[in-house]
Amino acid sequence: MLNWDVQDVRKYKDKPFAFNESLNIEKELKERSEDIINVGAAKVDGQLFNDNGLVISDIKVETVITLPSTRSLEPVQVPMKIRINEAYNIDNIDTEELDENTVIIPIDDENPTINIYESVLDNILLNIPSQILTEDEANGKNMPSGKNWEVISEDDYQKQKEEDKQVNPEFAKLKNLFKDNEEKE
Repeated sequence: MLNWDVQDVRKYKDKPFAFNESLNIEKELKERSEDIINVGAAKVDGQLFNDNGLVISDIKVETVITLPSTRSLEPVQVPMKIRINEAYNIDNIDTEELDENTVIIPIDDENPTINIYESVLDNILLNIPSQILTEDEANGKNMPSGKNWEVISEDDYQKQKEEDKQVNPEFAKLKNLFKDNEEKE
């Protein structure tokens, strides 16, 4: 289940250690996030490269997660395609010279395993978008409203702003009337 002993991975010095699995991760993701309604099978395709004391991962994950809309709470299917690149420090080498954007995960000497499964779960949760909308909501339709209020799109807001700038000439005369009265006082 995407969890390998470091000694097994060390055997692949000259060629990558490839894997391709389909995972049912719904239970684990629901335990970690109450917002998740449903999770399809996760297709995980990747390789591990042994590189002078580091094991470099290159993993592609595809799944579909059903989450509530952030506007209406209606269920929305969110397709996810994630690429994970991490380095596992299997020989406790000095990693200061590596690119600062590289995620380096130290491997525990007592339990020397590379756990890709946890990495897949973590990265799916990290890649959940902050705004989730139904198709109608994304197209500006079906905006929420209530008594004496409504949500409007950015375009509608800009149109209202422009209309407010175009003053009715009759109101302009009244505006000047009030100005004249204020000056007299």
